[in-house]
Parts: sequence; structure tokens; C-alpha cells
Amino acid sequence: MMDSASAALVSADKLLGELQGGNLPTVSRAPTMGQLQKVRYTHVAMIELILENPWISQDKLAAHFGYTASWISNILAADAFQAALAARREEIIDPVLKATIEERFRALVIQSLDVLQKKLASPQVSDNVAIRAAELGAKALGVGGHAAPKPVESSNDRLIRLANRLTDLLPQQPGKVINGEAQVIQEAP
Repeated sequence: MMDSASAALVSADKLLGELQGGNLPTVSRAPTMGQLQKVRYTHVAMIELILENPWISQDKLAAHFGYTASWISNILAADAFQAALAARREEIIDPVLKATIEERFRALVIQSLDVLQKKLASPQVSDNVAIRAAELGAKALGVGGHAAPKPVESSNDRLIRLANRLTDLLPQQPGKVINGEAQVIQEAP
């Protein structure tokens, strides 16, 4: 057991010596990483597949096109590929594909509010629907315990505000300046 421990210490000393001596192994990118001269038909097909299925993984892209995942990674990292992908995204006319998540949620909220208003306008409204509508409305307005928390005031801001209040309380005499000195008083042990 002592032999393996001493062997580990020798190995650690050797590594430490290499690190201190600056003989660190250099880690470099693959020579083809991000290097793409021209977007070809395979790349265009890959862009189309990504736009049709935005959550597709690199492994699935590799399996679909018959390449390795590292090749796919290199292509996706290329500036030319990213530029072609962005240009194709801008060409899409279908608003469902082009809309951002925020826009889609905003549309969903508006549609939900319309449905809720129709339900509330009907003569037979369940108590649960009315209560939930009131809760959602209060939450949206920030009332009824749903207000956003107040920002926490830092102690420095508070001290400055208090100092200004104290100086405002001093008697205001035009042309009079208050001068003072500070002395360090040592406390008795």
C-alpha cells in the first residue's frame, strides 16, 4: 500500500514540476473548426432541417446526413453557416415559425382573456371561474398581495439620506459656515 502511495506522490511531483516549468500541453481547436468557405447544398438542407425542427440535436443531424457529430459541430460553428441560417430565417414568411416565444405567449394571453371574458359574460358562471379570474386580474395589476417586491435600499443610500435630513434640520443662517475638526480619542483598556 505504501508503494502505490509513494508512486502517486512521485507522479504528482512530476506533474507539479511540469506545471511550474511551463511545459503545459497546448489545447488547440480542430483545424477545421468553424472553417467553411462556401455553403453547399448539404448545408442548405441542414439549415432547412434545423428550421423545421429547431430542437434537433447534433447527433440526430449527424445521423440524418451520415456525418459525425464533430463534423456537424464544426459546420454549425462556422460564420458562413450562421450567416446563411440567419438569412434563411429572415426569409420565412409564416408568422408561426417566425414569431418569438414572447410574441406567441402574448398572443396566447390575449386569446385566453377573450375566452375568459366570454365565459364571465355568460349567465351561468361557475364560482371557480369567477374567483380565478379575479385572482389573475389582481396578479396582473399587482394588487391584493401580488405586488412586485420593493427594491432593497442599500445601507449607504440610507446613510446618505439620513445625513441629508440631518443637515436640513440645522438652522439655516445665510452666510454662516460650520467648521469643525475631528480628533481620534483612544479608549481606555
